[in-house]
Amino acid sequence: MPKILLNLLNCLYCLIFLLSSGCTQKWDPDNQFQLEVQNLKAKREIYKLSRIQEAQQNLNQTKGDLLLQVVRNLPIRELDLLLGYKYKVLAQTSQQGDFWERRQYFWEDIVEGKWGTNSQEHEICAKNSVLMIVSINSSEVIGVEY
Repeated sequence: MPKILLNLLNCLYCLIFLLSSGCTQKWDPDNQFQLEVQNLKAKREIYKLSRIQEAQQNLNQTKGDLLLQVVRNLPIRELDLLLGYKYKVLAQTSQQGDFWERRQYFWEDIVEGKWGTNSQEHEICAKNSVLMIVSINSSEVIGVEY
């Protein structure tokens, strides 16, 4: 019996020691709130930086694709699908039933058409930058200037 009692007392002392020394710092709700706010701010910054990087990659990929895809003999319908319908007409004429036009496409307008004005891509794209000037006839692209 004394051996069991001695083991029980030892366990009781260990339990009291662990409970008394386990939590020496009191819970501070203000401190916890500040830590959570800092954590959320850090996560938001990481997200913003990754979103900017992703947007830049999207812009680079799209610009490269467009520069490769807009070539002579490309049908007008495909040109409009690639670059959109927003462009500046530099010259226009109609001769012998053929329609000729020279269009200037701004990078900002192409980005706006693809991602919208509230996108990260539109926010970081080069404004007032001419991507290309395209000469067309009634049916296809006849010239491209970069």
